[in-house]
Amino acid sequence: MKIAYIVDSTASLSDELAGRSDVFQVHLSVTFRDGSIFKDTTDESELKSFYQRLAIEKEIPKSSQPQVGEYYEVVEEIISKGYDTIIALHIGKGISGTYQSAEMVLNEYKEEGKIEYSLIDSNGTSFIIEHLLLQTIEQIEKGVSIEETVSKIEKLVEDTQIYLVVDDLNYLVKGGRLGAGSAFIGSLFKIKPVVYFADDGNVKPFDKVRTNSRVIKLWEKLIEEAMDKFNGKIKIAIAHGNIAEEAHQIKKRFENMYPGISCRVGYLTPALGVHGGPGSKGLGILPYL
Repeated sequence: MKIAYIVDSTASLSDELAGRSDVFQVHLSVTFRDGSIFKDTTDESELKSFYQRLAIEKEIPKSSQPQVGEYYEVVEEIISKGYDTIIALHIGKGISGTYQSAEMVLNEYKEEGKIEYSLIDSNGTSFIIEHLLLQTIEQIEKGVSIEETVSKIEKLVEDTQIYLVVDDLNYLVKGGRLGAGSAFIGSLFKIKPVVYFADDGNVKPFDKVRTNSRVIKLWEKLIEEAMDKFNGKIKIAIAHGNIAEEAHQIKKRFENMYPGISCRVGYLTPALGVHGGPGSKGLGILPYL
């Protein structure tokens, strides 16, 4: 048995993981009003360019799941390299059709007897997927069976938490998720909505805060609760919409508060950034095996 792994581009993989010969990616994309397409990326210069353009666009661009054709190409490449088993981890099916497309393609190859596969719904996105991939690889390399590994990872999915804070309510208006009147009132009172990924896979309201300091206080409370629940066995991640300096300041604060904790920081990829806009920031609380 030779195992390959597939994730989608929202995972924001580290160079080390992305460079593994057994890890493959399919890419989401963003289409602007003029028809130009921006491929999902983790390249920092391209990300800065994307967010600069996003900030001046009058109409929010549309994000799209990976083309089915690309998924076929990736699977064909995997087979050509001698792999016979695939473990795929993707952005939550409650917010993207990526999972469903993956299931269709992978099942087709399985029915033809070309591969075996396991497909995991991350019920999230961004560094959550990267974390789950790393945990999966570690289990497989320890000799744990695929069935037991998948079971363990699916339990981690249940325990993982994501909270996103939207800095500019107008992006929710542009995306059709909030009325203009509500945005105006919210802006007057400096309300920052906090949303989370619920167990049913949908993104739902969690809280409303008025200042950035209250956001951080809320995050600290959530981290402390998770530390207690998982006996300190958590990592954290901060994903942001082009506010790298602020995100790294938060990282430093958390590392000082929780000595030894692992904290990953990076950009929300374009396919995610269109929904939160510049200035948005997300917290991932990541229990590990």
